[in-house]
Amino acid sequence: MERKTKYDYAFKLECVELVLNKHYSSEHVSKLKQTSRWNIRKWVSFYKTYGKIGLLPRINQSYSAEFKLKVLKSIETEFLSLMQAGIRFNIPNISMI
Repeated sequence: MERKTKYDYAFKLECVELVLNKHYSSEHVSKLKQTSRWNIRKWVSFYKTYGKIGLLPRINQSYSAEFKLKVLKSIETEFLSLMQAGIRFNIPNISMI
């Protein structure tokens, strides 16, 4: 059974294109599309890093203890924000960190 997503791929891509191609601010797009500015910024960052594949829905994934420790050490040593760590390690939801 496939996981239900709140925003589909086409919606995310449209929001990203408004920011990158039309040069709208993430705040303007969030008001226009009635979603949070945080989501817009996250989608743009994943798109810039991974391309269109970065906007596709993810399968629920479990992470090993070693991977989790690697993420936490990177956050500490490189002073990464949770969003930066999520993008670097391809973790779509920072609450998993």
